[in-house]
Amino acid sequence: DEFPRREVVPGEPRLTVKGLRRGRVVNDVSFEARRGEILALTGLIGAGRTETVRLIFGADRRDGGEILLDGKTLIIRSPREAINAGLGLLTEDRKLQGLVLGHSVRENFGLPNLPWLSRGGFVQLGRERDEFARYSESLKIKLPDQEQRARNLSGGNQQKVVLAKWLARHCEVLIFDEPTRGIDVGAKYEIYLLMNELAAKGKTIVMISSELPEVLGMADRILVMHDGRITGEITDVAGATQEQVMRYAVA
Repeated sequence: DEFPRREVVPGEPRLTVKGLRRGRVVNDVSFEARRGEILALTGLIGAGRTETVRLIFGADRRDGGEILLDGKTLIIRSPREAINAGLGLLTEDRKLQGLVLGHSVRENFGLPNLPWLSRGGFVQLGRERDEFARYSESLKIKLPDQEQRARNLSGGNQQKVVLAKWLARHCEVLIFDEPTRGIDVGAKYEIYLLMNELAAKGKTIVMISSELPEVLGMADRILVMHDGRITGEITDVAGATQEQVMRYAVA
Protein backbone atom coordinates (compact mmCIF):
# COMPACT_ATOMS: atom_id res chain seq x y z
CA ASP A 1 0.00 0.00 0.00
CA GLU A 2 3.02 2.31 0.06
CA PHE A 3 2.63 3.19 -3.63
CA PRO A 4 -0.81 4.10 -5.03
CA ARG A 5 -1.62 2.15 -8.19
CA ARG A 6 -3.39 3.42 -11.29
CA GLU A 7 -4.43 2.17 -14.69
CA VAL A 8 -1.97 3.39 -17.30
CA VAL A 9 -2.67 4.00 -20.96
CA PRO A 10 0.29 6.13 -22.13
CA GLY A 11 -0.35 8.36 -25.10
CA GLU A 12 1.86 9.66 -27.87
CA PRO A 13 5.49 10.74 -27.28
CA ARG A 14 5.71 14.26 -25.87
CA LEU A 15 9.33 14.83 -24.85
CA THR A 16 11.96 13.43 -27.19
CA VAL A 17 15.68 13.61 -26.46
CA LYS A 18 18.21 12.69 -29.15
CA GLY A 19 21.96 12.28 -28.70
CA LEU A 20 22.26 14.54 -25.67
CA ARG A 21 25.84 14.96 -24.49
CA ARG A 22 28.06 17.07 -22.27
CA GLY A 23 31.73 16.29 -21.78
CA ARG A 24 32.20 12.94 -20.07
CA VAL A 25 29.15 13.13 -17.78
CA VAL A 26 26.38 12.73 -20.39
CA ASN A 27 27.15 10.54 -23.39
CA ASP A 28 24.71 10.21 -26.30
CA VAL A 29 21.52 9.98 -24.22
CA SER A 30 18.33 9.42 -26.23
CA PHE A 31 14.81 8.60 -25.01
CA GLU A 32 11.10 9.43 -25.33
CA ALA A 33 8.62 10.27 -22.59
CA ARG A 34 4.94 9.89 -23.41
CA ARG A 35 1.74 11.69 -22.44
CA GLY A 36 0.28 10.35 -19.20
CA GLU A 37 3.42 8.38 -18.35
CA ILE A 38 5.71 8.36 -15.35
CA LEU A 39 9.14 7.61 -16.77
CA ALA A 40 11.80 6.81 -14.17
CA LEU A 41 15.47 7.60 -14.69
CA THR A 42 17.60 5.72 -12.20
CA GLY A 43 21.12 4.48 -11.57
CA LEU A 44 23.91 4.82 -9.07
CA ILE A 45 25.18 8.18 -7.83
CA GLY A 46 27.34 9.72 -10.55
CA ALA A 47 25.54 7.90 -13.37
CA GLY A 48 24.56 11.20 -14.99
CA ARG A 49 20.84 11.34 -14.18
CA THR A 50 20.66 14.84 -12.72
CA GLU A 51 23.19 16.11 -15.26
CA THR A 52 20.92 14.87 -18.06
CA VAL A 53 17.81 16.69 -16.86
CA ARG A 54 19.82 19.86 -16.17
CA LEU A 55 20.81 19.83 -19.83
CA ILE A 56 17.18 19.36 -20.87
CA PHE A 57 16.14 22.26 -18.63
CA GLY A 58 18.90 24.54 -19.88
CA ALA A 59 20.59 24.83 -16.48
CA ASP A 60 23.84 23.59 -18.05
CA ARG A 61 25.09 24.09 -21.60
CA ARG A 62 25.07 20.96 -23.72
CA ASP A 63 27.75 20.00 -26.23
CA GLY A 64 25.27 18.41 -28.60
CA GLY A 65 21.91 16.76 -28.99
CA GLU A 66 18.35 17.69 -29.78
CA ILE A 67 15.27 18.21 -27.59
CA LEU A 68 11.76 18.05 -29.05
CA LEU A 69 8.34 18.66 -27.52
CA ASP A 70 5.36 17.31 -29.45
CA GLY A 71 7.63 16.85 -32.48
CA LYS A 72 8.86 20.45 -32.46
CA THR A 73 12.56 21.14 -31.89
CA LEU A 74 13.17 23.32 -28.85
CA ILE A 75 15.93 25.92 -28.62
CA ILE A 76 16.79 25.79 -24.92
CA ARG A 77 19.82 27.77 -23.75
CA SER A 78 18.52 28.75 -20.32
CA PRO A 79 15.92 27.70 -17.74
CA ARG A 80 13.79 30.66 -18.83
CA GLU A 81 13.54 29.23 -22.34
CA ALA A 82 12.72 25.78 -20.93
CA ILE A 83 9.93 27.24 -18.79
CA ASN A 84 8.53 29.17 -21.74
CA ALA A 85 8.53 25.90 -23.73
CA GLY A 86 6.42 24.15 -21.07
CA LEU A 87 9.04 22.33 -18.98
CA GLY A 88 9.21 22.39 -15.18
CA LEU A 89 11.97 21.05 -12.92
CA LEU A 90 11.57 20.12 -9.27
CA THR A 91 15.23 20.10 -8.32
CA GLU A 92 17.07 17.50 -6.27
CA ASP A 93 17.86 20.08 -3.57
CA ARG A 94 14.66 22.11 -3.17
CA LYS A 95 16.15 24.23 -0.37
CA LEU A 96 19.16 25.31 -2.41
CA GLN A 97 17.74 25.40 -5.94
CA GLY A 98 13.95 25.12 -5.73
CA LEU A 99 13.02 27.79 -3.19
CA VAL A 100 14.16 31.16 -1.89
CA LEU A 101 13.96 30.17 1.76
CA GLY A 102 13.96 33.71 3.16
CA HIS A 103 10.97 34.73 1.05
CA SER A 104 7.33 33.97 1.71
CA VAL A 105 5.63 30.99 0.10
CA ARG A 106 3.47 33.43 -1.87
CA GLU A 107 6.54 35.10 -3.33
CA ASN A 108 8.10 31.74 -4.17
CA PHE A 109 4.92 30.71 -5.95
CA GLY A 110 4.93 33.91 -7.96
CA LEU A 111 8.55 33.90 -9.14
CA PRO A 112 8.16 31.84 -12.37
CA ASN A 113 4.68 33.28 -12.93
CA LEU A 114 5.48 37.00 -12.84
CA PRO A 115 4.77 37.53 -16.57
CA TRP A 116 1.05 36.82 -16.09
CA LEU A 117 0.76 37.97 -12.48
CA SER A 118 2.11 41.45 -13.28
CA ARG A 119 0.78 44.49 -15.05
CA GLY A 120 2.82 47.54 -16.00
CA GLY A 121 5.84 46.12 -14.19
CA PHE A 122 4.02 45.69 -10.87
CA VAL A 123 2.89 42.43 -9.30
CA GLN A 124 -0.86 42.19 -8.82
CA LEU A 125 -0.75 41.02 -5.22
CA GLY A 126 -4.45 40.24 -4.99
CA ARG A 127 -4.32 38.03 -8.04
CA GLU A 128 -1.14 36.35 -6.78
CA ARG A 129 -2.78 35.59 -3.43
CA ASP A 130 -5.94 34.24 -5.06
CA GLU A 131 -4.02 31.98 -7.45
CA PHE A 132 -1.78 30.62 -4.71
CA ALA A 133 -4.81 30.02 -2.47
CA ARG A 134 -6.37 27.95 -5.24
CA TYR A 135 -3.30 25.73 -5.65
CA SER A 136 -2.69 25.60 -1.90
CA GLU A 137 -6.18 24.15 -1.43
CA SER A 138 -5.93 21.64 -4.28
CA LEU A 139 -2.48 20.43 -3.21
CA LYS A 140 -3.40 20.49 0.51
CA ILE A 141 -0.45 22.69 1.46
CA LYS A 142 -0.44 23.15 5.23
CA LEU A 143 0.65 26.64 6.31
CA PRO A 144 -0.65 29.30 8.72
CA ASP A 145 -0.74 32.03 6.05
CA GLN A 146 0.76 32.92 2.68
CA GLU A 147 3.42 35.16 4.24
CA GLN A 148 5.03 32.22 6.02
CA ARG A 149 8.72 31.96 5.15
CA ALA A 150 9.48 28.96 2.96
CA ARG A 151 12.22 27.78 5.33
CA ASN A 152 9.67 27.20 8.09
CA LEU A 153 7.61 24.63 6.18
CA SER A 154 8.04 20.87 6.43
CA GLY A 155 9.83 19.08 3.60
CA GLY A 156 6.58 17.78 2.14
CA ASN A 157 4.93 21.21 2.13
CA GLN A 158 8.04 22.80 0.63
CA GLN A 159 7.86 20.28 -2.21
CA LYS A 160 4.19 21.09 -2.74
CA VAL A 161 4.97 24.82 -3.01
CA VAL A 162 7.56 24.05 -5.70
CA LEU A 163 5.00 21.90 -7.52
CA ALA A 164 2.34 24.60 -7.22
CA LYS A 165 4.44 27.21 -9.01
CA TRP A 166 5.08 24.85 -11.95
CA LEU A 167 1.43 23.84 -12.19
CA ALA A 168 0.44 27.51 -12.28
CA ARG A 169 2.86 27.90 -15.17
CA HIS A 170 0.92 25.15 -17.00
CA CYS A 171 4.01 23.01 -17.61
CA GLU A 172 3.25 19.99 -19.79
CA VAL A 173 6.43 18.11 -18.85
CA LEU A 174 7.38 17.92 -15.17
CA ILE A 175 10.77 16.61 -14.09
CA PHE A 176 10.89 15.38 -10.48
CA ASP A 177 14.47 14.97 -9.27
CA GLU A 178 14.40 12.87 -6.06
CA PRO A 179 10.77 13.91 -5.35
CA THR A 180 10.52 12.47 -1.83
CA ARG A 181 14.02 12.99 -0.43
CA GLY A 182 13.83 14.24 3.16
CA ILE A 183 10.05 13.79 3.38
CA ASP A 184 8.17 11.71 5.94
CA VAL A 185 6.16 8.64 4.93
CA GLY A 186 2.75 10.32 5.03
CA ALA A 187 3.90 13.24 2.88
CA LYS A 188 5.56 10.81 0.45
CA TYR A 189 2.22 9.13 -0.20
CA GLU A 190 0.62 12.52 -0.88
CA ILE A 191 3.35 13.37 -3.39
CA TYR A 192 2.84 9.99 -5.10
CA LEU A 193 -0.91 10.65 -5.36
CA LEU A 194 -0.24 14.06 -6.90
CA MET A 195 2.13 12.55 -9.45
CA ASN A 196 -0.48 9.95 -10.42
CA GLU A 197 -3.16 12.63 -10.73
CA LEU A 198 -0.94 14.74 -12.98
CA ALA A 199 -0.16 11.77 -15.20
CA ALA A 200 -3.87 10.91 -15.38
CA LYS A 201 -4.52 14.46 -16.63
CA GLY A 202 -2.09 13.91 -19.50
CA LYS A 203 1.03 15.49 -18.06
CA THR A 204 4.36 13.84 -18.84
CA ILE A 205 6.46 13.08 -15.77
CA VAL A 206 10.16 12.23 -15.71
CA MET A 207 11.15 11.01 -12.24
CA ILE A 208 14.73 10.65 -11.07
CA SER A 209 15.11 8.49 -7.99
CA SER A 210 17.83 6.57 -6.18
CA GLU A 211 15.26 4.59 -4.18
CA LEU A 212 14.62 1.38 -6.08
CA PRO A 213 11.35 0.55 -4.26
CA GLU A 214 10.09 3.99 -5.29
CA VAL A 215 11.19 3.45 -8.88
CA LEU A 216 9.52 0.05 -9.10
CA GLY A 217 6.42 1.25 -7.25
CA MET A 218 5.75 4.41 -9.22
CA ALA A 219 7.21 4.11 -12.73
CA ASP A 220 5.38 2.98 -15.86
CA ARG A 221 8.74 2.55 -17.59
CA ILE A 222 12.33 2.61 -16.30
CA LEU A 223 15.53 3.83 -17.91
CA VAL A 224 18.76 2.89 -16.14
CA MET A 225 21.94 4.97 -16.51
CA HIS A 226 25.59 4.14 -15.93
CA ASP A 227 28.60 6.34 -16.63
CA GLY A 228 26.58 8.94 -18.52
CA ARG A 229 24.81 6.44 -20.80
CA ILE A 230 21.44 4.68 -20.81
CA THR A 231 22.34 1.04 -20.33
CA GLY A 232 18.90 -0.51 -20.01
CA GLU A 233 15.17 -0.03 -20.40
CA ILE A 234 12.51 -1.90 -18.43
CA THR A 235 8.99 -1.83 -19.84
CA ASP A 236 7.48 -4.63 -17.74
CA VAL A 237 7.83 -2.80 -14.45
CA ALA A 238 5.32 -5.01 -12.64
CA GLY A 239 7.57 -8.02 -13.22
CA ALA A 240 10.88 -6.22 -12.61
CA THR A 241 13.15 -6.66 -9.60
CA GLN A 242 15.75 -4.53 -7.88
CA GLU A 243 18.40 -7.03 -9.00
CA GLN A 244 17.44 -6.49 -12.64
CA VAL A 245 17.78 -2.71 -12.25
CA MET A 246 21.16 -3.10 -10.54
CA ARG A 247 22.50 -5.29 -13.35
CA TYR A 248 21.88 -2.43 -15.78
CA ALA A 249 23.22 0.12 -13.27
CA VAL A 250 26.66 -1.49 -13.12
CA ALA A 251 26.85 -2.52 -16.79
